[in-house]
Amino acid sequence: MIHQILFVELLGGIGDLILALPAIEAVARSWPGAALDVMTFAPGGELLIGDPRVRTVFFAHRAPAPRNAEVLRADLAALLNTRRYDLVVSDTRHSGIPEIIEQSGVSRVVTRLWDAARPDERIAHLFLRRLREEGIVDIALPDPPARLFPTADERCIARELWNRLHLVPGQTVVFNPHAGVTVKRWPEGNFAALGRALAHRGHSIAVLAGEDPPLAWRIARAIPDARFVPRLSLRVTAAWLADASLVVSADSGLAHLASAVEVPVLAIYGPTWAGRYGVAPPSANLQTPFTCPERNPMDFTVQRCWWSGRCIFTDKLTCCEDVTPAEALAAVERLLEGNDDWPGMA
Repeated sequence: MIHQILFVELLGGIGDLILALPAIEAVARSWPGAALDVMTFAPGGELLIGDPRVRTVFFAHRAPAPRNAEVLRADLAALLNTRRYDLVVSDTRHSGIPEIIEQSGVSRVVTRLWDAARPDERIAHLFLRRLREEGIVDIALPDPPARLFPTADERCIARELWNRLHLVPGQTVVFNPHAGVTVKRWPEGNFAALGRALAHRGHSIAVLAGEDPPLAWRIARAIPDARFVPRLSLRVTAAWLADASLVVSADSGLAHLASAVEVPVLAIYGPTWAGRYGVAPPSANLQTPFTCPERNPMDFTVQRCWWSGRCIFTDKLTCCEDVTPAEALAAVERLLEGNDDWPGMA
């Protein structure tokens, strides 16, 4: 019988944790009498504090290379030595994490969630399929969505900010121009052009300060009556986004964050493959039309642009540039109209 469960999510990004949420939801639902803990990184793990599915969030430490793998193994080994688990599930393949779990003596372990992955299978679906194949979950299709649970206090703080910015909840398109690496960014000028087109059609626009406030400020200044949204904590950001009418985002964890609070998202993809890493329906993904001879849907980190920071085949900084503001505008209008017939992929 399974009474204590640990889910190990150490891929590193906020988006990675959110992509694992349907698997966490499925495990919790399949073993309703068990206590479920999660080991992950800050700041993403903050999103699970107070989550009704999770008993305890354990934060792993990050260390400079080459000690990072050693530190992660030590953190996990210490947890497994002090807590007794009946089931450990991990989506992490690096740093010897699977070996630590498999040698821990836990009676049931799942460390091969990435086995038999398919190029156009979303990561969330892959994890759920593998858990079904391992006999861990019995959730029938459709798959459970990624869900987050802002508190009443966080929603109150978020609503006060909406009021302070003189924006109307449910009637504002939010822009997130930020991405963790340069080659995943949609150009600043494209965001500005899309914003002007939407403002001309009567939409209010807000731009998230994020990790690069000067970038967000320039975009907001280029759009009539657009608002600049100051940096917020991750949980308050989730609560604030929950009242947006739609989010237009670069390929980043914030796109998945907005989707997890049930806001429609248009996410723009370049070097990474939206068929695997895109936001879930009814949100939509626009993939660059550039046919890259080096694109690897199964592992974008082996592409040279990932390390060089720019496209190596053209004079463009990133292939995201090939997604035009006009294409994005058409996609935004479809999403705002709630067009369920649109496949959400271009």
